[in-house]
Amino acid sequence: MHARRGPCALALLLVTALSACRSENPPPPAASTTPAPDDGTILDAHIHLTDMEAVPALLGLLDRKGVKRAVVLATPDATAGRGGKGLAGYQRGNEVVLAAAAAHPTRLIPFVTLDLAHDEPQTLDALLARGACGVKLYDGHHAFHERPLDDPAHRPLFARMEERDVPVLVHVNTVRFRGELEGVLRAFPKLRAVCPHLCGSRTDLDRFEAIRDAFPSLLFDTSHGSSDAAAQGFTYLEKEHDRLRKILEKTPERFLFGSDLVTVRAGPTWQDEWDMQVSANLGLLRDESFTFWRQNPLGGLSPAPYRGQALPAALLQKLLGENARRWLGSCVR
Repeated sequence: MHARRGPCALALLLVTALSACRSENPPPPAASTTPAPDDGTILDAHIHLTDMEAVPALLGLLDRKGVKRAVVLATPDATAGRGGKGLAGYQRGNEVVLAAAAAHPTRLIPFVTLDLAHDEPQTLDALLARGACGVKLYDGHHAFHERPLDDPAHRPLFARMEERDVPVLVHVNTVRFRGELEGVLRAFPKLRAVCPHLCGSRTDLDRFEAIRDAFPSLLFDTSHGSSDAAAQGFTYLEKEHDRLRKILEKTPERFLFGSDLVTVRAGPTWQDEWDMQVSANLGLLRDESFTFWRQNPLGGLSPAPYRGQALPAALLQKLLGENARRWLGSCVR
């Protein structure tokens, strides 16, 4: 899930806020020094598709990066840069991802959004019948947090997702709402959940490891998204390089690659922004070094190199595609 003051929120404000503190034209990303084992295996498990008009540019970007398939997430108006509060516009987002995936079934995998307290299990059934693969839940983000994740009103939909074996990407701010996530996972132990951004712990590996160890079936994506939050995460994980390496090597089957790209096209350099974001999120796992924004001591952001993990081919095969395909199941068969 950035200068959107939290993952996946207020994408247009991000571009405006950063334009004053960074160069107009970011440099090209550092070239890969450790090629992926097979470019055709890469699957991005975390992209916010904001509208149909973005699809051609998105597919072009995926082609340039060697990403064969991508999970496209239904996106509320706030995240898509259209304004609004809470989940406003999420039904429109559902229609966008269903239409995009129907038009490009071998490339795009649709995840719809639900209002946990107000949508009925039958709503999920209908969306699955129309081609939805999985569900993206925003309720664990503070901007969308109308009630606790483990509120009793949410139980019918969580039960149906578990019953139907639906893959779920559930964003959770685990600084604020860790206990609520744990309540959901205890109540629904077979829920096929991925918790993105290292489960909201990309700047606290102690918290991450505690959550990982408490819930052995929970999966995680490695996405950092864009701007401030990503820069903070990359900076922290660079300092914890060896520890992160040990974490990834210990349970490589529990991690999925994602970029958290939001397909907003704002400002003259949006294509460069998209390119750098996907390259950096790949680079964290694949490359010796990668380029992304880094916070300056006096404020603002400037492009700078970061040290990547340069994982061996066997681990990359799992993290860049194999684990995601297993999680998605029949959606990619």
